[in-house]
Amino acid sequence: MEVWEGPTPDFGDPAVVELYDEVPLWSAPFGLALLDAVQLRAGMSVLDVGCGTGFPLLELAERLGPGARLHGVDPWVQGMERLRRKVAAWGLATVTLHLGPVETLELAPASIDLVVSNNGLNNVADLPRALAVCAAASRPGAQLVFTANLPETMGGLYDALGRALDGAGVVDGRTRLAEHIRARRRPAEELAELTGEGGFDVESVDAHAFRWTFASPEALFRHHFVRLAFLEPWRAVVPGPARRGVFQRVLETLDAAALRLEVPFACLRARRRG
Repeated sequence: MEVWEGPTPDFGDPAVVELYDEVPLWSAPFGLALLDAVQLRAGMSVLDVGCGTGFPLLELAERLGPGARLHGVDPWVQGMERLRRKVAAWGLATVTLHLGPVETLELAPASIDLVVSNNGLNNVADLPRALAVCAAASRPGAQLVFTANLPETMGGLYDALGRALDGAGVVDGRTRLAEHIRARRRPAEELAELTGEGGFDVESVDAHAFRWTFASPEALFRHHFVRLAFLEPWRAVVPGPARRGVFQRVLETLDAAALRLEVPFACLRARRRG
């Protein structure tokens, strides 16, 4: 089987959900920065946007203890089903789950002390609306902490894909690639600007990064999380008739430098404007 063909894991597959790590390697570096930035105190009310299968929601629930109240929101049906089982198994009566996009979430106004999102707000359909919902639910002075990977993520790989699109004669290939990146990765400056417009005063935007290194292009494209989260969107960038040639060219041109996938991200801290 060629690496760009064949089945990819599906977030809707119960077997995938059951095997999904508590804190995937992808999520952990973002989450460590987020957990280092939050300011915790007993009795807080917390909202986790894009809580997935429970990180950092459950970690915060356990760190805060029984006096806190926590809300997790996510549209991922199967992930939330697994999270419900965790909440029940761990006896976390302080956690309430909301299935659906954050843009439609309804919480009591000015009831939240801390809003967190670990690489989740950059995946919402309407970021300004999502931030407005978070602001409406937050008390004056409430802390907002979220992480987001940046447009330069995996730059070497995207350079190789862009060159392959050019080589295959895909006229709008670079436009397709730019739109793909733009859809989920906004510059840090824009994230800060939108956060301010959403009703928060930005305190800091801290730069972080980590690296994925692979021994070969084949290993990269066969990695389970690459296939789960990235491969299908990469395929969608390339028109079907050109796909085989484009990905073959990518495989042939990825060098050792490009196989060190740099993942820069921002950790933004803000306060609800009073």
